[in-house]
Amino acid sequence: MKTAARKLLSNLWIAGGIALVLSAAMLSSCGGGGGGDDGSTGPATSPLPIESPLIANSPILSGSSGTIATIAGTGAKATNQMDADSDGITDDPIPAMDAYFDLPLDMAAGPDGRIYLNDWNGHKVRALGSDGADNYVAFIIGAGLEGDACEDMNNDGQIDLNPDGSCVATSQQLNHATNIAFDSAGKMTVAGWHTSKIRQVDLAANKVFGICGTGDRKYVGEGIPCKDADGNDQVALDLPSGVVYDSNGNLFIADQANNIIRRIGAADGVIKTVAGNCPAENTSFGCYDGLGYDGDGGPATSAHLRNNVGQETDPQGKISMGPDGSLYIADTDNNVVRRVIPGSDGVIGDGPSSEEIITTVIGDGTGTAGYVGEGVPASTALLYGPRDIKVAPDGTIYIADTENNCIRKVSPGADGVVTGADDEIITTVAGRCGPDRAFAGDGGPAANAALNWPYGVELDAAGNLYIADTYNNRIRVVYK
Repeated sequence: MKTAARKLLSNLWIAGGIALVLSAAMLSSCGGGGGGDDGSTGPATSPLPIESPLIANSPILSGSSGTIATIAGTGAKATNQMDADSDGITDDPIPAMDAYFDLPLDMAAGPDGRIYLNDWNGHKVRALGSDGADNYVAFIIGAGLEGDACEDMNNDGQIDLNPDGSCVATSQQLNHATNIAFDSAGKMTVAGWHTSKIRQVDLAANKVFGICGTGDRKYVGEGIPCKDADGNDQVALDLPSGVVYDSNGNLFIADQANNIIRRIGAADGVIKTVAGNCPAENTSFGCYDGLGYDGDGGPATSAHLRNNVGQETDPQGKISMGPDGSLYIADTDNNVVRRVIPGSDGVIGDGPSSEEIITTVIGDGTGTAGYVGEGVPASTALLYGPRDIKVAPDGTIYIADTENNCIRKVSPGADGVVTGADDEIITTVAGRCGPDRAFAGDGGPAANAALNWPYGVELDAAGNLYIADTYNNRIRVVYK
């Protein structure tokens, strides 16, 4: 099977509909054609195969509407090795219910219909798909070794570089990669949390490029490209926890410990702050001066957000785009969800920042943590440490209300988007909201199930809701 994987790799990805090619502006400004993330320029080696062609299809789902099931993971806190037999070839996909995860944090629905998983403490990106009969989990990115270097996984004494100097995807070390995003053209982007780097992945060519971030935990670089004219990194991030594209190809980054949201422009490659306020470039861990909860009704760049900034924190403050071009923020330690609206030009970050207004749309606006509110206006509810949000095409917002151990949703009102109006009602979708952490409920109504600090939510094209049940080390699904 490993031999088949080597021979059929390119056909798999082309057939799967993924052609992950960077835009000319992003490549030029971010230096996407250069060496590996570790800066090395060793001799090129033959790319390792990414995976067997077993799982070129979407996951198979079979359950009643509104019920919950585990779709991947044994529940044990562990991770599968990418090359367990050390033969230099990526191992075959694993039956989904036999797969091990070590604190799975989030998911992204790929343009090929598969679900891409952040095996967070396993330091890998994996894919959930099927062979048409059974579900499997495959290895996609990451050698499973915590770090930032390109590895010698084929044991030939040389690091695994492609001919252009980029790292082979399965040989790239990761350090708690936290979030994945695909743009409308199918480009894949990974938020490297502990490395404080943003990586772009060309899956068709089995390549990883570093596109933004020096790797230093700082706030450096505003109004400049991520790379200088020589291709050297000149922008620093601090624990980037989330990435999302708008419909124009602009890339938004939740720069967690700097307590700001930044944007890399699709047209010019320039990075700028679009929400939050770290008052000056910061050359140490965490922008403590950026912490706060204020600014509602004013420019988003004058407001303050509140995410943990210390070395021992966890991923917080993820983001999602609304159907109207608004940016929604899980303002984790303020226990609310906030919204930034575009200005008169319709694109966040293109026009005057004075027109891009921030408001609290979910949560009572006091910053109080707790669980209050079922079937009531979302603006009166209490959340407890929301880590992730996902905005559906119809404007509904799904919330990983992490420390309440449940998933909640807010349906838009008459205007079709969540704005904080009184007709926007919050309800529980999955889990029994409250302090109790457990695992229970598969096969029954999702709202009766038990979760254990769920960190991530995602929707597939059919509207099925995927949950990273993080401390249960499982991926669960609520059937549409």
